[in-house]
Amino acid sequence: MSSAALLEREAPSALTMERLGDTNELIVAQSTSQCCRCACFQPSINWVINESNNFTPGTNPHDLPHSGWVHEESTWCMRTMSCFLPGCRKTKYVQHSGSVPDSILEENKRWFRCQNKDKTAGLSEEERNKDVIATHEKGQTCGQCCWCPPYLETKHADGRIAGKTQYVCDVCLFVPKFDILDANGERKYRIRPDTCVLGLCVMCRCGGPKGKCCSVPFVVRHPMTMEELTTSASRDSNAQVTQLWSGWANELFMKKNAYHVCFPANATEDEKLTLIGSSILLDIVLFEQDDQGGG
Repeated sequence: MSSAALLEREAPSALTMERLGDTNELIVAQSTSQCCRCACFQPSINWVINESNNFTPGTNPHDLPHSGWVHEESTWCMRTMSCFLPGCRKTKYVQHSGSVPDSILEENKRWFRCQNKDKTAGLSEEERNKDVIATHEKGQTCGQCCWCPPYLETKHADGRIAGKTQYVCDVCLFVPKFDILDANGERKYRIRPDTCVLGLCVMCRCGGPKGKCCSVPFVVRHPMTMEELTTSASRDSNAQVTQLWSGWANELFMKKNAYHVCFPANATEDEKLTLIGSSILLDIVLFEQDDQGGG
């Protein structure tokens, strides 16, 4: 099915907090092209949210109907610094319900963009504040280090804390992992890939369906036992955050990342909201600058 045909589908209902409680899985995908993203040419990275279970081969997950979107607000200095120190910048991601505005959909018309404002050019104040359901906020940290590890705090639109995603530093330095905390600071989940060599190395999974033919799922686990948690998602048995293969054109040129988020079977609305933020933090820390051009 062509991209045009996909866009002509009837748009899904807006992803409000009430609907999020009944949602088992989402695709969280970058809408901002990462091509030619270097030095001071570091535009805000915006996202779209699709209520999908992976995607059909031959199509692009970024072209699926959207029921929510996220825009980034960060200063030029912080975005420029992230080219050399990924995961360090202070930033805020504002999550909206409903359809994506044209200013976000049309943001990739120019290859080199030295954005001097804290948000995407063309995004109006009305759009900036419309149908906000949450913010995912990150203070300035020192990247993947043990002294001041990166985190993302998720808040409701009224400022109430929903939860927090925290990068974990331990003796297995080559295995990235994150803890999910609730509003009271209690550990609810551990997100970590499968490992090999006595837990020292990351192990990929091959032979998965559609965009997961060969991937490294960040499995959602019990924080103490590390047991993999089940999900009610349609195509996966374990709750996870997995980067999707989105076609040669996107992988080689646009370099926009997409993640399939499968929520644990008994996750609350706050926990699901926090896990959306977890997928964004995972991208910031591990994949945003992995080839100095984004992606």
